[in-house]
Amino acid sequence: MGTEINISFRKTFFISLLLAWVAGCQSGLDPTAGQLGKGPLDGFDHRSYESIATKLKKSEDRKKSLIFEGEWLKLRAQVVDAEKYASECQLSELSLALEMARFGSFDQRLPRTGFINDEERTRWNAQLEVKRANRITAEARASLLRRDLHDLSKSIEKEGYSMPAGLVIE
Repeated sequence: MGTEINISFRKTFFISLLLAWVAGCQSGLDPTAGQLGKGPLDGFDHRSYESIATKLKKSEDRKKSLIFEGEWLKLRAQVVDAEKYASECQLSELSLALEMARFGSFDQRLPRTGFINDEERTRWNAQLEVKRANRITAEARASLLRRDLHDLSKSIEKEGYSMPAGLVIE
């Protein structure tokens, strides 16, 4: 029982000592001091009116420019994705057309009717037509998004801001 009291006393003494040390460290701070030793803060100081108004205007402009930048970046990302998809569609269409042309040249070299029958020819041409339609649709979507981006860019420029022109990576 004596050891339990002794341990409890030690814990209490150690915690009290720690609290006294923390309180001593905090007592050197002046709660009325401003930033980096500039003295006490006084929001009613008339001399700071113009500087605060200037900072407020800059802060509002910065917020507005960040809002525009966010809108522009979102739309630019959509344009890039649409153009990338249109490019993939074109690659797919051209790959199929190349394969068809290669088999067509083999087919013409063979005597008589060749190895591509009318049913296969129709199936391959239908696949090519689907790929062509997908490419045209993808290019149209990319074109509409580019137009929207151009309109947004004009609105941003009208507000007095600027943004990069053209591709970021070429």
